[in-house]
Amino acid sequence: MTRMPRARHVAAVVAAAASRAVVVALAAIVAAGAVAQPPPNAARGGPGYPKVYDPNMPFEPKDIAGIWTPNGAGYGGGGRCRDCGDRGFSLEFPELTAAGKAAFDANIPSYGRAKDSDDAKAHPEEHIGRRRAQAPALGNDPYQSCNPMGMPRAILYPDPVEFLVLNDRILQHFEWGYGLRTIWMDGRRLPKPEEIDLPRWWGYAVGRWDGNTLVVTSTGHDSRTWVDHFGYPHSDQMVLEERYTRINYDTIELKMVLTDPEYYAKPWVAQTKRMHLIPQTFIQSSGWSGLLEDLCAPADEVDTFNRLIRDPAGTGKPAAPPKR
Repeated sequence: MTRMPRARHVAAVVAAAASRAVVVALAAIVAAGAVAQPPPNAARGGPGYPKVYDPNMPFEPKDIAGIWTPNGAGYGGGGRCRDCGDRGFSLEFPELTAAGKAAFDANIPSYGRAKDSDDAKAHPEEHIGRRRAQAPALGNDPYQSCNPMGMPRAILYPDPVEFLVLNDRILQHFEWGYGLRTIWMDGRRLPKPEEIDLPRWWGYAVGRWDGNTLVVTSTGHDSRTWVDHFGYPHSDQMVLEERYTRINYDTIELKMVLTDPEYYAKPWVAQTKRMHLIPQTFIQSSGWSGLLEDLCAPADEVDTFNRLIRDPAGTGKPAAPPKR
């Protein structure tokens, strides 16, 4: 089932995106006089994403700074673009260990085909993880309580991420949840999983260049985060490798491998994902450009959203009155 927007802010963004054509957004970009403007004859639509730039323009492969999005409309929730891959980590069936299976069974997601439905039964080619969704009120998704999504789940959500490149690190700033992840590029050694004394919601990450591919290796991820929104688990022994390659002017391709001997019998290879470049001026709110502050605020999520949407969906009872 598809998660409804959690707050008025998100609802307003979605409504605005639905009511405006991409050409309006492009016109605003050009009018703003951005440094990196699209060519005058830029296509007003592309292969399932807002094709602002000509992908055949010359580019520097190691220049990954900017806002990259897997969103079919650029931003505002909704679906991933047609060539970006879906919101799950992988289409392969994972090989879970006994401990991994127990953790998998304990997670109750609200995304995917409804559990025990005719729709779920009609798709045995999909792993059961994609066919076990329950009403949000019956689930236990940690993000429903505004906990950080962590990796790799955050990179799979169909909203933009801004890469901020500094001398000694790269920051990934995610619009959804307004989370910030640090990838250290200063040559430090990544701790081994058994050396981690304090797991982190975003893990510990180091990066290096392998030719024109940015290779990011991370570990020390808090085991309470999920691999993706289908509820696949990981232990605190997970090591995640991400390989980001800028394959043309407006496309970054991402390949990932998850290794977690405690929960998975062998490394789990992700579906290849893609993100597309949009100018900072593409996203507009109150006359202000840049990523939206799309925070998961407990005041909205845990109180208002639960009371009005999540709890009634699971219990079948009317929404509870607001607290006084």
